[in-house]
Amino acid sequence: MDMQIAAVPLFNKNMIVDAYIFRYRKGNDLFSRSQATGIFDGANRSAALEILNQIGLDALTLGKTIFVPINYIMLLSNLAGQCKQPPEKVVFLFEDVPKPEEPYLSKMAELKALGYEFAVSNLDNPKNYDSVLQMCKYFFLSQLPERVEASKKILRDLKKFYRNMIVAAAKVGSADLLDSLKGTGYSMFEAQFFKVPVSDVQHQVSPLKNNSIRLINTVQDENFDFEDVAKIVQADPALTISLLKIVNAPRLGVRNKIKTIQHAVAMLGQKEVRKWVTTAVTQSLGSDRPNEIIKISMVRAKFAENLAPLYQMAHMSQGLFLMGLFSVLDVILELPMEEALKKILVSDVIYQALVDNGGMFYPVLNMVADYENANWQQVSRHIIVHDISEKELKEAYVDALTWYSGFVSQDESEFLPEQATQ
Repeated sequence: MDMQIAAVPLFNKNMIVDAYIFRYRKGNDLFSRSQATGIFDGANRSAALEILNQIGLDALTLGKTIFVPINYIMLLSNLAGQCKQPPEKVVFLFEDVPKPEEPYLSKMAELKALGYEFAVSNLDNPKNYDSVLQMCKYFFLSQLPERVEASKKILRDLKKFYRNMIVAAAKVGSADLLDSLKGTGYSMFEAQFFKVPVSDVQHQVSPLKNNSIRLINTVQDENFDFEDVAKIVQADPALTISLLKIVNAPRLGVRNKIKTIQHAVAMLGQKEVRKWVTTAVTQSLGSDRPNEIIKISMVRAKFAENLAPLYQMAHMSQGLFLMGLFSVLDVILELPMEEALKKILVSDVIYQALVDNGGMFYPVLNMVADYENANWQQVSRHIIVHDISEKELKEAYVDALTWYSGFVSQDESEFLPEQATQ
């Protein structure tokens, strides 16, 4: 069985992503009792570190801290030698806490001296592991229904005996629960904040966002006018800069000096303009939202595109890309999804998936959401129902992460979605 992996965001009190937690599972949860981060094959080697080294910290977390699960046996191995990432960016998360005795304590001290930090998860009797906890910086408390009461008791003990401990609420399943946890002692939250419904109060969409919406609707026309595009672009400095970066990209071979925005649009041509608009507008729309929103939007888009052949919809990859791209449009525009999509010209199948939770695209959207949140039991169900290769599934996700990492760190013209040319 191939391993499935996901980097799940951890938010601070202001709902800004501070770090990520590495979730993974091996085997099919419907046939195995193994859980997301409880698999440690190879005894003293960390499969999570091997995957992290393969993909890279930038692709998984855009360079932010990542919590990597380990067990006490791995602690006795050469973890520092296995990890190729900066020590200050890696926190080793114990899911089975080592006994407070030698040689475990010495190994923890050695790794802390190198710059690594430690975290523990759901330890029911903290005081019995005092010497271990003295070297830990973070404590994760699950908010799953069966753990809520135990977590409340442990939190009280932590606030009393370990006042400097940073406590994280793991697996927060609803917006109401998230709100109730704020101000109670938690500093970090593993929550799906982008799924929180927007208020019923109708927000006014800013002029710049309306400008971007006009642009993406304009290029939907098969024979759009360059002058129309130019007028919209030149009203937005961010779009203007982005366009000029694309025009001046070496791969396009543009040698003439660009005199006007209309000239720049004409130099690109309809196909290249449509490619550029697909992603540039998403960034422009989300410029005033948390960076995680844009990452989610674009990773979902590429992941959905990559899943197209696995769902026998290779010929619809363009539509699946746009579905993923617009899947957080309600959060970006601060409108209910139905209202948000009235502003964007989308196909019926995209509308059905995002508003009605139905239609032929919805199974792909459902898989994308379950995968990114490490809902492994549901992912296993998708794999069985749609007869999907586990290896190809992981590769589709990793490719989406890598694509986005390259998009934000290098010349963006090299990472525009190929499907947008169709």
